[in-house]
Amino acid sequence: IADHINTLIIVAGIALFVLIVLNAQKLSNHKSRIMEAVQRRNKKYMLSPADGSVQEDNDEDAAITPDTIRSYETAFNKDCSMHDVYAQIIPIFPLLGILGTVAGLMLETQSGDISGIVSSLNVAMSSTLVALVFSILLKGLDAVYPSRIIDEVEVMIDDYGKKIDMAEMIQRLQEQSKQVGTQPP
Repeated sequence: IADHINTLIIVAGIALFVLIVLNAQKLSNHKSRIMEAVQRRNKKYMLSPADGSVQEDNDEDAAITPDTIRSYETAFNKDCSMHDVYAQIIPIFPLLGILGTVAGLMLETQSGDISGIVSSLNVAMSSTLVALVFSILLKGLDAVYPSRIIDEVEVMIDDYGKKIDMAEMIQRLQEQSKQVGTQPP
């Protein structure tokens, strides 16, 4: 283990880096698709400036429905799940560094000469350093790229849901006020 721990850490770190970037690109594509759909839906239902009624615009984008947006959100959530898996793997790197340290120190106790001790200390310290560097880099990448995209999409979907709820509430109130106004006294 001690001879190959640094190689294992480097290969695992590069692989995880690539997986995080590829997943972030998928999340970014989902974000663009959801943003476009939400903007189209927001244009469809607008409040009239004259009387505050809900107006339905000519719908050239009839294919964009709330169900369409929900299906986009479902696909987005699947890739978010993969992001969660990758984010949970990052803390393994310091543990791999500790494993290398322990393996190096075990070699040190078996070594009788000074060059063997220096070699085993090199394994012990280098594995910890490499693992910590990858852990820091991967955590920084995760915080800056995919996590930011996820937060932005969640806010966008939440805002969209609030707008739809508000439009439905206004429409119900208008229908109720029409019913009250048309009933005989």
